Amino acid sequence: MLVNIVFDYYVDIVSVPDSIGINIKKYQNQCDKWLFNKLNEHEFWEKDDSGNKLGVGVCSESFTYWLNEFVLKDSKEKAYIVRKNISDYDESLPTIYY
Repeated sequence: MLVNIVFDYYVDIVSVPDSIGINIKKYQNQCDKWLFNKLNEHEFWEKDDSGNKLGVGVCSESFTYWLNEFVLKDSKEKAYIVRKNISDYDESLPTIYY
């Protein structure tokens, strides 16, 4: 199932299993809890020169990484990015906003 991930100025289209797509906002909330938890070490932290965490670089890569590593870890189906940085998208698809 295709899903829109809408950012301020662009949209990425991600393919996810149907069971994820129909509950996409629930998975967004769970991902956000993981992504913004300062106890979690991941590659999406924005850091200063001293390595202090300043914030998170929210992106479709972080969402698909989290889905594949934590939700779909034992599944044959994986999430992946179909298109990036588009301006016109299908508003009938499930959509999450950042």
